[in-house]
Amino acid sequence: MGYNIVLTGTSSGIGSFLGNYLTEKGHKIIGLSRRKNIQNNFETFKCDVSKFDQLKKILNKIHKVDCLINNAGIAKSDIKNEIKNFEKIIQTNLNGTYYSSYLLREKLRKSNRASIINISSVSAHQGALANPGYVSSKTAILGLTRALANDYGLQNIRVNSISLGYFKTPMTIKSNRSKKRKKEIDSNMIISRWGEPKDLFGLVEYLMSQHAGYITGQDFVVDGGWLAKSR
Repeated sequence: MGYNIVLTGTSSGIGSFLGNYLTEKGHKIIGLSRRKNIQNNFETFKCDVSKFDQLKKILNKIHKVDCLINNAGIAKSDIKNEIKNFEKIIQTNLNGTYYSSYLLREKLRKSNRASIINISSVSAHQGALANPGYVSSKTAILGLTRALANDYGLQNIRVNSISLGYFKTPMTIKSNRSKKRKKEIDSNMIISRWGEPKDLFGLVEYLMSQHAGYITGQDFVVDGGWLAKSR
């Protein structure tokens, strides 16, 4: 029996691939995206998760949810001002994750197989240069995951996170196209290749299934061995 899944950040990259894959597996996907993408084979609502009132209006249209996947995120905004850029990243990556979870909590609690999966990053575990907003937001996602696992566990809602390494997405395309940067990144992984969306599919399916019914408040790293590599 398929799951009713709300998936944020579906306009491109991992969100789009994941939504299409889960749809093919028989699940019903409701996608949220800042821009409408008619290439997806599932229903998508145009919505900015950082805007609470806008998000609330859209999520009120959804009646049944078994799983929420908080995938929406940005590494940098188009804003040149450093303070405003930092605030926008936090609002999207952290606030958006909390808003979606908060607004869907009552609908999730009605499911007997409810779970939330938050997408974080290896940057939450080790930091990164010149991007304090992204590092801070993704680190905060790990804390939020533990907090919501405790709070929402009272309603039998499991909450876990996945920290991604370097995946081939529009967010990392600049680094991937730079021969020097790509070589540097490849050399710092045990599995010396960049992740692809399919490398994530199995873990997502597991975490939202009853096979993971005793797992909550945990973070799972999918990084090709980036964090474990001896340097």
